Amino acid sequence: MRSLALLLLLLLSPAAFAQAPSCASPRDAVATWIDNLQVDRDRPLVAISCFDFSEGPTGKAEQEATARRLLAILDGQGKYVVYGDIPGEEDYRDEVTGLPRYTLFHTLPEIYVERVAEDWQVSAATIRQTDALFESTYRLPLERLAQNLPEFLRAEFAGVALWRLLALFVLLLGALIVGRILEVLVVGGLRRLIGRFAQDWDAQIEQRLLRWLNLLGSSGVVALLLPNLGLPVRLNLTLFVIVKVSASVAAVLIANSLVDLAFDAWAKRASKTETKMDDQLIPLLRRAAKLLVALIGGLFVLQNLDVNVGSVLAGLGLGGLAFALAAKDTLSNFFGSLVIFADRPFQIGDWVVIGSTEGTVEEVGFRSTRVRTFYDSIVTLPNGMVGNTVVDNMGRRNRRRFKAQIGLTYSTTPSQMTAYVEGVRASLLASPYTQHDAYEVHFHNMGDNSLNILVYCFFTVDSWTDELKGRQSLLLEWMRLAEDIGVSFAFPTQTLHVETLGAEPRTPQSQVPSDAVLADVVRGYGPDGNRATPDAPALTHGFWPTSSHDRGSSGE
Repeated sequence: MRSLALLLLLLLSPAAFAQAPSCASPRDAVATWIDNLQVDRDRPLVAISCFDFSEGPTGKAEQEATARRLLAILDGQGKYVVYGDIPGEEDYRDEVTGLPRYTLFHTLPEIYVERVAEDWQVSAATIRQTDALFESTYRLPLERLAQNLPEFLRAEFAGVALWRLLALFVLLLGALIVGRILEVLVVGGLRRLIGRFAQDWDAQIEQRLLRWLNLLGSSGVVALLLPNLGLPVRLNLTLFVIVKVSASVAAVLIANSLVDLAFDAWAKRASKTETKMDDQLIPLLRRAAKLLVALIGGLFVLQNLDVNVGSVLAGLGLGGLAFALAAKDTLSNFFGSLVIFADRPFQIGDWVVIGSTEGTVEEVGFRSTRVRTFYDSIVTLPNGMVGNTVVDNMGRRNRRRFKAQIGLTYSTTPSQMTAYVEGVRASLLASPYTQHDAYEVHFHNMGDNSLNILVYCFFTVDSWTDELKGRQSLLLEWMRLAEDIGVSFAFPTQTLHVETLGAEPRTPQSQVPSDAVLADVVRGYGPDGNRATPDAPALTHGFWPTSSHDRGSSGE
């Protein structure tokens, strides 16, 4: 009976339930090391059973210190080990190198376990680098200094010593101060550097760059000194995530601000050039540069969050075909934009007719072209469609055609007709709006109600407003010419002849000027003539005050 009691006592003792250390797989080796160095189960001799001390150290005390230092490195850098992520196969091999090796964190490649004979152990190479990693992680001897602090500061709150929380507050405050100092010191250098490209750099840098530089500097200080506080690994993990995200976002925004500054400076220089090609190119390249910064910045943020970017890129490669099929319209528009830029059928500011859309080109993007119509609305045209559509670029015209029919009454004599035709030709030569070496003015035909004169000429102007001014000037000249020659403009009429028995009084005929007078009138409407007023439309003759309002260019 006594032997049975002793056997039961032995079976129920805690030591009987303690599992023997296992190093059969990477997961078992890491769990044996970490679990047996916890506060509630501190068994260092069991923890070092999965360490390869073939290259030293040989003493048990040094071996235990190495294991604790290695765990402190993980805790200080916020590397929380999740056992479920570690492979449990005994014959595991690394997918890249093919070696029987497993690295706990790809951002900390110095710490890994490997298979030695039949067991998995913390590698001898990791043990060799433990001291160097520990010194680079813990730069300040805060633990030794904390031993001299008052007892109430060493008391714990939520499992953390008060002095550590106080040190965390001091660190955050100091980081903000250091960031502000860094901002002030960098201002001088940036003023000289960026001042060469952007004259208004003060406001731009203050808003776009320096505040993100301040955040980047503060995050760097916190990331450098945070491990020295010895905070719990879960708290360190949370703080490091915040710091890494802040630093990564600040770096991306700094790059984005520099892109904006560079293209703003380029845009200012482009605005002083005569060509519009650079004005069209700058918005396109600005979007491309900012998109590239966003893509690289996103990968940078993921890398700092310990995400395996290589796996992400591999996944994107596998889904590339499906993405291309789903985004074929987007790709078509993108290549359409490249065709537009290479072929240059229009530039920003040109008056174009694309299909049923007519207006002024305002912007050419990666996906679409925006045209402001003459109704002041914006029409967005996909670049893929623009590349396959006939584009009528009205803004590229060197001259603007003007065709008119002038109808004179049948009472016009041949001399008057000849004089009027010559007078119209003279007015075209005197006009500053028309092309003087390409025009046609002829007595064209005899219509049902009028004697028709064909006028065909070209305006050499840059805008529709100037074209309208030229038309008005010519039409007024032709009205004055008709008055001086004594002819009338015809309109649809019918003449009814009634036979009578008695004699009918004859309708008095108007006196026709002599040929000499007609010739003098024609010369008066030519260049430097005393009757020609090609630059003086009705608005300048005293009937209404001259308007200084600029109506701008618009369409018909």
